Amino acid sequence: MDINLIRNFVEIVDARSLSAAARQRDITRSKVSKELKALEAAMGVTLLHRTTRSILLTAAGEVLYEHGQSIIREVEAAQGAIDALRQVVTGTVRLSVPTGLGEMYLADLLLAFRKRHPEVRIRVLFSNRVSDLMSAQVDVAVRLAQEVQEHLVARDLGPVEFGLYASSAFARGRPFHSPMDIPNGVLLTPPGDGRTYAITVSDGQREVGLKCEPFITSEHFPFLKQAMAKGHGVAALPHYMVADELRAGAVQRMCPDWTVSGLGDRLYIITAEDRRPSHAVKALTEFLKVSLQRFVQQGGTR
Repeated sequence: MDINLIRNFVEIVDARSLSAAARQRDITRSKVSKELKALEAAMGVTLLHRTTRSILLTAAGEVLYEHGQSIIREVEAAQGAIDALRQVVTGTVRLSVPTGLGEMYLADLLLAFRKRHPEVRIRVLFSNRVSDLMSAQVDVAVRLAQEVQEHLVARDLGPVEFGLYASSAFARGRPFHSPMDIPNGVLLTPPGDGRTYAITVSDGQREVGLKCEPFITSEHFPFLKQAMAKGHGVAALPHYMVADELRAGAVQRMCPDWTVSGLGDRLYIITAEDRRPSHAVKALTEFLKVSLQRFVQQGGTR
């Protein structure tokens, strides 16, 4: 039996539609459908009931899906073991990264990894959400989060410091002594519940919960940084996103004795608990563990 047909079937089930599976492989839906029909013909059974909007596993499909996952894991593990003997890393890794960290910094890191392991294929997805990582067929995910679901394996790389930042031109005319002095409409934050956003600030001795009404909100940190740099307000951002601008004097930290929490305080590398990682996944995970250390707070310093 063709292992590639089984892999195609498992990918269809994981993607929950033929069209989504085709997009993930960058092939046509008709090719995915043709491969599925070939597998059903070889097995002599119907594996999926298909409609225009959904798929439903038959009893035979459920059996093959369960065993198909195991078969693929074993094949990948065998390939990884052989690669280790050859001292060559091959395979495909599906990586999910946060939008800001991914767009601004991880591109160069991944290209460096690719240069070190030229036979590894990397598929990069950009997302900030922690939920449903594995249903999106992700092997490894880098996330800024407060906590991680128990069924996932999370490597905690360390804390990420958030602060309040503004362009130097904006800061000159607004000498805020504490975050409580910042009026509504000035903060740039991720979206909150309705019009308001709850933000927690601390000076090391006390924590204060602020309920503000930001006039610009976005989950996309690069956009918040751009709005801040153009003088539209004070942005709650991770320190690493503005480190270069701080050194150049283009950006200032507002209320420097205060830190911000609740926006994803730690950096994690996440994998699924029930998956046996391939040699390529292990190599990329170890590479990221070392390379991402510069983005976490070291020894409480800024």
